[in-house]
Amino acid sequence: MINKLKRITLGLASASLFALHGCGGSSSPAIDSTTSVPVRVIDGAIQNATVCLDKNSNGLCDTGEPSGRTGPDGSVNLVIDTADIGKYPVLALVGNDAVDADTGPVPVAFTMSTPADSTAVVSPLTTLVQQMVASTGASSTDAAAALQEITGITVSLFQDYTQVAAPTDGSISAATVARMIVVVTQQQATALAGAEGTQAVDGTTITSAQLDTAIQQQLLVLLPNLVASISDPSLETASAAEKEAALSVAATTLVTESGLTTTSVATAVAVNNAVATPDVAEAPAASIGLRNLNFTDTGNYFVRASTQTVVQNTPDANNKIRYVERRYRSERGVLAAWNYGSQPRFQSELHWDGGAWRNCGFNFENTSSVRDANGNNTYNYCAGLETGSSSRANISVAGKSMAAVMNQVIAEGYTDFSFGDNAPTTVSAILGNAVFPAGAALGYQKNTSLTRAVTYGPGSDNLVSLETSTPCTGPSAEALATNLEDVVAKFNGKDVCSGNPRSFTNDDGKTLSSGDRNEGWGSTVVSLGTIGSAPANFTDATATSYYTTNIRLRAAFAPGNVAKYYSCQERYNGSTRNCDLIGTGSYKIETLGDARTLSFADLPALALKRSSNRVLVERGGKVYFGGQDRASLTQAVRPNTVASVALLTKLSLPSIDLEAPLTLTAASYQGTWGLRDPADLSEPGLKLVIDLTGGYACQDPITSVPDACSLTFTNTATGAFTLTVDTSTVTGTLDFMTGTGGGTFYDSLALATGVFVAQRR
Repeated sequence: MINKLKRITLGLASASLFALHGCGGSSSPAIDSTTSVPVRVIDGAIQNATVCLDKNSNGLCDTGEPSGRTGPDGSVNLVIDTADIGKYPVLALVGNDAVDADTGPVPVAFTMSTPADSTAVVSPLTTLVQQMVASTGASSTDAAAALQEITGITVSLFQDYTQVAAPTDGSISAATVARMIVVVTQQQATALAGAEGTQAVDGTTITSAQLDTAIQQQLLVLLPNLVASISDPSLETASAAEKEAALSVAATTLVTESGLTTTSVATAVAVNNAVATPDVAEAPAASIGLRNLNFTDTGNYFVRASTQTVVQNTPDANNKIRYVERRYRSERGVLAAWNYGSQPRFQSELHWDGGAWRNCGFNFENTSSVRDANGNNTYNYCAGLETGSSSRANISVAGKSMAAVMNQVIAEGYTDFSFGDNAPTTVSAILGNAVFPAGAALGYQKNTSLTRAVTYGPGSDNLVSLETSTPCTGPSAEALATNLEDVVAKFNGKDVCSGNPRSFTNDDGKTLSSGDRNEGWGSTVVSLGTIGSAPANFTDATATSYYTTNIRLRAAFAPGNVAKYYSCQERYNGSTRNCDLIGTGSYKIETLGDARTLSFADLPALALKRSSNRVLVERGGKVYFGGQDRASLTQAVRPNTVASVALLTKLSLPSIDLEAPLTLTAASYQGTWGLRDPADLSEPGLKLVIDLTGGYACQDPITSVPDACSLTFTNTATGAFTLTVDTSTVTGTLDFMTGTGGGTFYDSLALATGVFVAQRR
């Protein structure tokens, strides 16, 4: 609608010019050089807001900038120089003299804005889009698309959502998210009221406009948690008073736990000032940038670093530079090394790069553009696994106490660095009196991921199984799914085992009860993931409650590509019980190379509590659980090379040799490897467990009783090993990059010798 109106406006302007120039005579009337541009300001419709064209992007309506006041319906016409249309964002200052048509007089002033190319509506949602555009250099289209993914809002973020009915499919409404943004903004502004007029860490005085910008930027970071806090579908049907009260409580928790403080806002303002005055570009040089440093002692630590040689840091013909990620984790003095994923085994995950299924190769070179004058760039991580934009501002820490700087970073809420228990006294004890040398700086970085690929792990624990026995009749039997059609047919939400109420007494004498409802849903709904991290591996004897605190998200398939979404309880032993329908949507099956994928749309608001959406991947005659991370907004602290090397040296951690590629160690192969018949991965096989230190253990596939074994890696680079189990010897290879392997060994079940594969789980 906005684009259509813009075309109509331009068409009328052109027609007017044609008419003027088409008249005869020696003199022509003066051409009007201004255009009246309609703008509507909403949370609900906001009356008496000051609206202007923010030509200098300072967050203020200055003298000389076209401005006006909104009427009762939130509308105003700005008379703008025609040459300025589409060039500058529109700003709305909502003061204490403004009135919201839905909630009444505005108790706490706040500001909103909208990008230069979409000025018809100014709302809390357009404000986030504009802030993302300003912070990372993303286009308004990309920014809006990313924010829709994060919030789950299905309508355009630029439209007047006050004219749109609330959704009835379990998804969240734009109006509810917008109102929550305002409530959080106002509570955050109240908490920071005393910061105006104080000094930022760069010595400048903090202004009201700078506080507004810092609050809006923090909202981008808080957005996933903000939306998750209002994901209860009952909010959409609550009365206005009940809804406002619920939003206020949720906002208080959010601001208290994750909001800006007077300490962190002093840094946030300084970072924004540094972006406004970026460092002068330097000649390409080798670099080491710490992305994470979690230090307990010299035998127990985790380091994640982005590294570049001079050659990698030299722009190519497309102005791209390259970098390699390195991860090192030491447990009790034993080092594991890898490039991608929170654990070494995740490097074998596959993703669709647009043309093939691939993983992040060992020592893979990622690419990014050279940062522009405002500190912005674009990046391509792991060949399309993630693409996005980022901004970075450097703050000098030369000559400053390492302990003081790191304590401030931790106090500001950054989780990139930790020292022991992170208590200020612990950080000070570990870093002592050391100071950062000349040239040391911290880069404060904001990342906006715009695309994330579909991924799945090749491990056998990711395989989808279907019940083959008669439902609800006793012990169940399963077989691996071979295609998506079988999955759709089986998980139809119909074979629900009603169950009987059950009570029992655990070993501590506590009576546990299922309550009146004890339905079994495990074989008729497919997993969309779990919300919560409570353990669910108890027996009757060890359980402390009948149900865990986790929520199991599940889906069932119906005719017409309909997907039904459920919220289910989780029993103490991990089974899925008592599912309730919370929304409906759709699913689609598409072909990606030699695979087919099934993905879900119109997910319920509750699903926003997870950072990724479920995708099922059919490939090679098997169906895997996979996923696709939603777009995200993150902020991080990145020490530059001088600061990174200084920290590593102070902590007596190994230096990073940029010219030497990362090499695998025995501990890099950590995880559970099931030695199985390649023809039937559902059959149990010997389990080889390699722990964080490269230690190992073997388990019988049926009884899980430890088997005596001895493991020796004859070549850690290739994964070549020799394994002795009882009186048999296994020789083979564990392939780090594929999560598979091969070997010949004695199968104690079949009493035969054969070739098997190792499948990392």
